[in-house]
Amino acid sequence: MAAPFKHRPNRVDWPVNNDPVKLDNAYSRLLGHGGETLLSEDVKWLAVTHKSFDHGRRGFFDRLAYLGRRIVDLQASLMLINHRNEMQPPSQDTSDRETFTHPALEGLTQLTDASHKAVIDVKRLSALGQQHGVDQVLRWKPRLVRLNAMQS
Repeated sequence: MAAPFKHRPNRVDWPVNNDPVKLDNAYSRLLGHGGETLLSEDVKWLAVTHKSFDHGRRGFFDRLAYLGRRIVDLQASLMLINHRNEMQPPSQDTSDRETFTHPALEGLTQLTDASHKAVIDVKRLSALGQQHGVDQVLRWKPRLVRLNAMQS
């Protein structure tokens, strides 16, 4: 049975991107020339859909986000290992022993928790996403739509 009045009278719709051309342009800016063809259409939309959009009925990016975080961690570690730090002199041994050196081990001194966190800082990654227009194609809905609509 329907109520004789609206329970939530002033419903505000939150605008989201539904344009596949705009989505393809964002992927092409983020991944380079041909980036829009790397993923299937379903995966492209899934990767930019938050679970708050359409109450999670259409699928969302939680599992893809976990995989993406692991890939970003791996790439950051590889970058830190391969980056040679010329500013840091080799440590001197005080007991006149010759320290074992190998080119493959040179980058391990840069692989610290602080340097890793500096590379994958949330602010840096969000600025990268905004620079390439990912924020314009994300599909999500804020919890308090009316308050967010009034602020924008």
